[in-house]
Amino acid sequence: MTTKIIFLTALTYTLLSFSGDKKTIEFNYPRSKDAKFIMTSDKFEKFNIEWRSEDYYYMSENGDNDITCTVLFRKLNKAKQKLIVASSKEIASSSLPLLYFADNSELKKYEINNFNWGLKTDDFMFRQNDIQEFKGIKIKQKNMYAYCIFDEEVFVKIHLSKINCTANDSIEMRQILKTLKKKK
Repeated sequence: MTTKIIFLTALTYTLLSFSGDKKTIEFNYPRSKDAKFIMTSDKFEKFNIEWRSEDYYYMSENGDNDITCTVLFRKLNKAKQKLIVASSKEIASSSLPLLYFADNSELKKYEINNFNWGLKTDDFMFRQNDIQEFKGIKIKQKNMYAYCIFDEEVFVKIHLSKINCTANDSIEMRQILKTLKKKK
């Protein structure tokens, strides 16, 4: 029995050592010192970054296994802050950006199999869905999202997607989302 335990422990350690060189990637909104989070992954090499008015956008299309990753920091103006955050019966939590982005999704009419998870008291909440057809073209795309909020004025949407997604790809994307942490 002891030999089996030692063997299994050694095997587990060996397999974990081949998990790849994962790096920590930091994302931040330059106009807020508190709006920062990290993701650990070996799937993305380079992110293009651009300002879109008051919003800050990261995008990597060169991910390993053709997984695309985008990050949007959406800066709410005072009117939207009042409408969404101040008038909400919810406390300012990660549930607000989830509801905001899900309700305003440009792909909403194509999304099926929607599923949300996480607690509104957590730093991040999550959503996933599938798109089987886009503008009459059959595709098999998996979308996974993570959402968070900073200072009641910056909503964040992290989006992972893959066309022709397999079950293993879905597991891999979910593992990436599990590494998200707000930077304190």
